[in-house]
Amino acid sequence: MSGPILICGCPGGGTSLVTKMLRYAGLFAGADAGPREARKYHESNVFVESNRKFLDQTIGFPHAPKADWQFVEHVEKSRNQLKPLLESVDRERLLNTFWGEDSRDSVWGWKDPRNSATALIWRELFPTMRVLIIRRQWTKPMLGQPGKSEAGIWFRTQSDQKLRQMYYHPAGIEGLDRHEIDFDKLLTDPGELESMLQWCDLPTDPVEAFEPFLKQVGVEP
Repeated sequence: MSGPILICGCPGGGTSLVTKMLRYAGLFAGADAGPREARKYHESNVFVESNRKFLDQTIGFPHAPKADWQFVEHVEKSRNQLKPLLESVDRERLLNTFWGEDSRDSVWGWKDPRNSATALIWRELFPTMRVLIIRRQWTKPMLGQPGKSEAGIWFRTQSDQKLRQMYYHPAGIEGLDRHEIDFDKLLTDPGELESMLQWCDLPTDPVEAFEPFLKQVGVEP
């Protein structure tokens, strides 16, 4: 089986909805990720908590970086402090919490926009991991759309292109298997969905019933 899938992208950039779609298609996102029917988040709490600790230890800001200097400083300090950062993770406990009582033979991965900043740490812990990067067009209509996540609202209203590009180019993933998704195209083009599901090693059945699948996950085509 292929390695775990690290799902990343900007806050407010479609990571929650894409992860929800993947869960409906068969991805295991964590016993602690909440119900797949939920509108938002779909994040494994134990992985999110680890990401918060990483960022808190490097820049004293446990949230998704909101400035390019925060992003750069975190990555630099992560490289310099890699050993203690890795030692702060109880890998067995993390995986036991993530899997719960579920079988460990599913395609699995975890979603968190912070993954874009912490990917180089996770690579050390999971050398065979793959990286799914979710992009979207930050158009004026999209920037004005409402959101429930405070980080998502901030990114929609105040982030700049330089910062967003950092989220789309995680440090430390050179040489890893990675796939980029055009979020806007994903919601209108069955081929984009098929490409993502094939790369994830998930069944492509949703492609044959594209519009019903979108409705099932809460998207009106």
